[in-house]
Amino acid sequence: MDYRDIHLRKLEHILICNYCDVEYRKSTLFNAIELIHRGVPNCNLEDIDTTTELFGRKLDAPLIVTGITGGHPEAKEINRNIAEAVEELNLGMGVGSQRAAIVDSSVADSYEIIRDYNIPLVIGNLGAVNFIEDRWDEDVIERAVEMIEGDAMAIHFNPLQEAIQPEGDTNFKGIKILKDVISRYKRKYRDIPFIAKEVGEGFSREDAVVLEEIGFDGIDVAGSGGTSWAMVEYYRIKDKEFKELSERFLDWGIPTAVSLFYVKDVFSGTVIASGGIRSGVDMAKSIAVGAHCCGVALPVLRAALKGSKEVVKVLERMIKELKTTMFLIGCEDIEALRRAKYIVKGELKEWLDIRVKD
Repeated sequence: MDYRDIHLRKLEHILICNYCDVEYRKSTLFNAIELIHRGVPNCNLEDIDTTTELFGRKLDAPLIVTGITGGHPEAKEINRNIAEAVEELNLGMGVGSQRAAIVDSSVADSYEIIRDYNIPLVIGNLGAVNFIEDRWDEDVIERAVEMIEGDAMAIHFNPLQEAIQPEGDTNFKGIKILKDVISRYKRKYRDIPFIAKEVGEGFSREDAVVLEEIGFDGIDVAGSGGTSWAMVEYYRIKDKEFKELSERFLDWGIPTAVSLFYVKDVFSGTVIASGGIRSGVDMAKSIAVGAHCCGVALPVLRAALKGSKEVVKVLERMIKELKTTMFLIGCEDIEALRRAKYIVKGELKEWLDIRVKD
């Protein structure tokens, strides 16, 4: 393998996500969830408290910047801008896949830069398929954790992206090997939380059961409705056969709201809602349904290419919208939001009813 190919792919992903329309044409289906307005909210907007705990770490809002980038020199400044903003707002942050630095340490500084900032929750990122294809073990996880002084580790599952890449790794058979790897890591190194993370197509109820059996402490549903990696690869791929293949799967996946319902119904650990979270209203609906926290990526990436202040603006807007929504439904804090009443309608109700009946 030429490591320069990985570095180039990282840069291509950044440029495509910034300059091209890479979002799903179909909805997250959060628009099919209605929170119940309170004409007498019985609370003060100025007193709304959005603080929460995620994996034992206190955040000023239930919001993390999920894994975006790393592995290319240009990514260093992006991660710096994100880290600076996240530190200022006391939120969580994940990095993009660390595979590039695992195979070529010369690009490790594009991830290591975040160690210069006081971030309450830092989440690493490794690919599930590499534990099969490349026989990664607990020592590789520790290298990734040390690289960023991580507090948690996300293991990402991206079967669609791998299937439509000419250079993709598609052997997900035997993924339960992760159960032993995670167990050995916790015994040998430290008992940090492990998060199973999709990258844009969502997890099913069956997936959540398997992931709990493996030993994951959290699941980031990352459903469809946000960034479509089939679309990203469509713009990147030159090979005609794979380009046509990616075009057939531009809207593949489980909408984020659906995946959130599926996962929270059967998974006993922490649930993160991401995949097209674009407003504080989306955040409020996610928490009311059952998420412990929300994640955002694409809007932050685009802002980070302009500077840390732009990232702060994006995140502050979402938090302000969250507080306003909480005020309008009479919830003074996140615990009250978890008990908020809501209505499910339309296509989302159809998704859920069909699963109930099957």
